[in-house]
Amino acid sequence: MIHSSASGAPRRCLPLLLALLLLLSACGPSNPPAETGAPARSDAPVTTQAPGRTDPCTLPATDAPATETPGTTAPEPLEDESWKLLLVNASHPLPEDFSVTLKPLRNGHQVDERIYPELQQMFDDARAQGIYPFINESFRSAQRQQEILDKYIANYRATGLSQAEAEAKALELVALPGTSEHQLGLALDLIAEFDADSTATWNWLKENCWRYGFILRYPGDKTAITGITNEPWHFRYVGKEAAKEITEQGLCLEEYLEQKEHS
Repeated sequence: MIHSSASGAPRRCLPLLLALLLLLSACGPSNPPAETGAPARSDAPVTTQAPGRTDPCTLPATDAPATETPGTTAPEPLEDESWKLLLVNASHPLPEDFSVTLKPLRNGHQVDERIYPELQQMFDDARAQGIYPFINESFRSAQRQQEILDKYIANYRATGLSQAEAEAKALELVALPGTSEHQLGLALDLIAEFDADSTATWNWLKENCWRYGFILRYPGDKTAITGITNEPWHFRYVGKEAAKEITEQGLCLEEYLEQKEHS
C-alpha cells in the first residue's frame, strides 16, 4: 500500500506542473535580450545624439555651444572706420575725447599705428622706383603745435608787425592747436631724402599715394575750400576706398565728405 500511494502522487501532480509551465511560457518574452556586457540599468539621460557626441542639452546653459548653420561661420563685428575720415580744420576742431595709439618711426616721428603697413609699403614701392620720400613732419601734440605757432608769431613780430598782425599772419600758415591734422597722427609732410628739390618726390606721391590710402590734402586749386594754401608736401591717410574716389573725382576731403553726406 505504501508503494501504491507513493507512486500515485506524482501521477496526480503531473497535469498541474504541465499547466504551470505553459502559463509561464506564455507570459515570458518571445526573444530574450541580446547579451551586450553593459549593465541592465543606466542613469544616463535619454538622447537621440549619435554615439560619442555630447548632448548640448545636458550641459550648463552658459557652456552650451552656439548653433550655426553647417558650412558657415559667425560674422565678425564690423570695424568702425570713421577715424579714417575724421575732419579736422578751423571749423571742425579735434574732439575732446580724441586719443590715438602711435607707432614710433625713425628720427623720432610717430603716426597712428593703423596706417603704418600702408605707409611702409608706399615708401618701399617708391624706393624701388628711385624715389626716396623722407618724413619731415608727422604727429604733433597740442603743445608742439602751439610751439610752432608761437615761433611764427615771434618771427612776424620781429619784422615790426603788431601782436594782432603777427598772429593773423602766423595763422595763415600754422593751425591753432586742436585744428591741425597733424594731431590726428594721419598726416605727414614729406620731402626728398637725398635731394634739395622735392618736386620729383611730390609728383610721384601725388600720382601714386591713393593706392596706399593717402591723398594730397591741400592742393592749390582747393584753397578756397580747405582754407590752407598750396602744400604739395602734405599727405593725409583716408583709407584706400576714399583715396581712390577722391583722386578720381578731383575732390578735396571737405568736398568728399559733403558729397557722402548728401548721397
